[in-house]
Amino acid sequence: MNAEQLNKIQAAVSKSNWEKVLTLIEPFNDEAQQDKQLNTYFVQGLFQTKHYVEALKYANDALEFYLDDDQGRSLYFEILLACQDFLDAYKFLKSLQQRQISTDQFVTALRTKEVEVSAQKNTLKQKMKKFYHVGDLDLQTTQNVLEEAKQLPAQAYFAAAKFIFLDPFVHPLIRATVLENVSFMNFNETIKYYWIDDANHDVALGGLEGILHNKVDQQLSTVLQKKLANQDPILLDGITKEKNLYLSYAYPFAEHIFETPEDWVAYWLEESYGRNHSTVTASPEIAKWQAKFQAYTQQLLSDQH
Repeated sequence: MNAEQLNKIQAAVSKSNWEKVLTLIEPFNDEAQQDKQLNTYFVQGLFQTKHYVEALKYANDALEFYLDDDQGRSLYFEILLACQDFLDAYKFLKSLQQRQISTDQFVTALRTKEVEVSAQKNTLKQKMKKFYHVGDLDLQTTQNVLEEAKQLPAQAYFAAAKFIFLDPFVHPLIRATVLENVSFMNFNETIKYYWIDDANHDVALGGLEGILHNKVDQQLSTVLQKKLANQDPILLDGITKEKNLYLSYAYPFAEHIFETPEDWVAYWLEESYGRNHSTVTASPEIAKWQAKFQAYTQQLLSDQH
């Protein structure tokens, strides 16, 4: 893009001629993905012309452009609310709070939008009903329902989630995903959660860490990096993906299973290389959980066919 073309775009922006802005930038879409100014103009054009879902897609593809200044953050948050994407709005607020950026104005706007959507009783009821019954659905349909549920205000999402937490027919990956989602919504109560030991447990939501943002994940990742980063990065990638799944299944009590990270990593390496398990790694406890994790993964794979 040359200076003359950029000047035309900026002139259209200054006149709020957003249709023209989109027309002028579209031939340079690839460049707009790499250029903050162009990307912002394009996303703002989509937003102003009410193409909210498309605006969110382009903003998410270049999210770093929208985190560095007040104007970018405000535009991104407006788009989230226009899409009624409450879950990602809460995640966004959490990320800003972690960076010690004020969220007061965003919280007010979010609450207002939630009240507005909560007044749409019939639509809300239908979305909640689908969400309640994810234990009856195949994986693909469940993923679609989870995506739709992002449009539920926090209180409605939480109300439905409480049923999912106790439904033994919900796959552990789905149950953990919903629990982690609730952790972004600033609830502080203690809930009952059906865990993979087939028992209900108390979970305090206040201060609940993420599936991959905790001490257990750090310890396992450190050992894996030490063993494989230089020797076999492809195997490292494969085992890391498995490890992430296993931590999802074990959430939020992974520390009760992965008590000895070194032994777990040794076990995974022995399995990967087709070796017999040593005396240490062949412990009944590791073997029991590994078999359970593999069964859960097989269930996911079977559900996809």
